[in-house]
Amino acid sequence: MQSMDLAPVSMMRRGSPGRASTGLPLRMKKIRAGAVKLGKGAAGIAAMIASWEAVRALGFVDRRDLPSAASIVETAAVDLWSGGLAHAVLATIGSWAPGLAVAAVAGAGAGIALALLPRLEIATRPLLEFVRPIPSVALIPVALLVLGVGLQMQLFMIAFASIWPILFSTKAGVEDVDPRFVETGRVLHIGRTARIFRIVLPAMLPSFATGLRTASAIALVVAITVEMLTGQPGIGSYIENVRLSGLVTGMWASIFVTGVLGYLVNTLFVTVERATMPWSTENRDR
Repeated sequence: MQSMDLAPVSMMRRGSPGRASTGLPLRMKKIRAGAVKLGKGAAGIAAMIASWEAVRALGFVDRRDLPSAASIVETAAVDLWSGGLAHAVLATIGSWAPGLAVAAVAGAGAGIALALLPRLEIATRPLLEFVRPIPSVALIPVALLVLGVGLQMQLFMIAFASIWPILFSTKAGVEDVDPRFVETGRVLHIGRTARIFRIVLPAMLPSFATGLRTASAIALVVAITVEMLTGQPGIGSYIENVRLSGLVTGMWASIFVTGVLGYLVNTLFVTVERATMPWSTENRDR
């Protein structure tokens, strides 16, 4: 009997380390998955650099027009440290951020209104479908005539180009809200305005965040394009100036910095979205 009484105790003692260590394998799996992801990214960068150097070595492009990857990175670091390229980056961010903010507010408001007011959506659909396909670059001459050269024109161009993914993502997010949630709020005697703020808006935020992330990249492209075409301070005009000066390595270095800036912007939006919207489907699946 004594051995039988001690058996469960020994089994519990043997089982307790297993239960205590259940979190360790999961943590190790996450670390391993992160390491694999990082390794794949590093392998992709290495393959891109190797391809770049192979094109130079085989003579497909004149080496004077295609500097080495090392010289491009070195020049980018020097130009950023000297301040010229850094000031250009700050100038671009100075027009990109407020332009994207205008697009976010206007696009979210319009998307919510179109989703909640079907008659408004029907009335404005022809106008939206006519305006949306117009390339933003095609409106630069019109913007120059009406607004002139300056920050106001830049903000208009950035907002016009980046508002569409925000508007339609927000609209889709509101329309995809589970009707059972809204009906539950109605049963609980929650007013229409309260249902919008407490049920509809939180449910559509992940869709809005996706549209905002897409719009951020579009806004950055348009901001740089406008700078190149109008000579406004920023990365675009900096690229044009170094190109016209014959500084090929400096031109590639500024293009490289532009790519890094775009990557950092996307990473920032993804990080904020994961931290602030844990209820989104994408974050729950991680």
